[in-house]
Amino acid sequence: MASQETREEIILLGQNLFFMGRVETVAEPLGYQVHQAQTEAGFWQSYDDRATSLVLVDLEGNEDTWVAVLAGLQQRLESAAPPPEAAEDRNGESVEGVRIVAFGPHEDLAAMERAKALGCHLTLNKGRFSATLPEIIGGVKAGVAEIGE
Repeated sequence: MASQETREEIILLGQNLFFMGRVETVAEPLGYQVHQAQTEAGFWQSYDDRATSLVLVDLEGNEDTWVAVLAGLQQRLESAAPPPEAAEDRNGESVEGVRIVAFGPHEDLAAMERAKALGCHLTLNKGRFSATLPEIIGGVKAGVAEIGE
């Protein structure tokens, strides 16, 4: 189990195994443990407030699942929110320090907008996600709030 000061877990939510190997290849050398969750229950079983630093959401996965997980995360993070004046310097980072990045087909703008509305910090098409995966994971490790678009 990670200490409260460190966040060493990434969760990939989705049913497609294609991206799991890519995420592991980038994340494991940086000290992350990567979990794949295919269901809402599986996600919450893997999620740890203190250890999870990044949630990656495959928008081609089961929509009911990713919508429920994102809504649950949003609710959880909002309930832990500090007063608005304390949140001004967060630069888009969630209260708990968890970054949420969704990716999907470039033509599915509706899913990307829905994911953004449900609290994703960044939504990318699959090609951009693949190309910037080292930057996304490395930026989280370095504490960078925003990934270049």
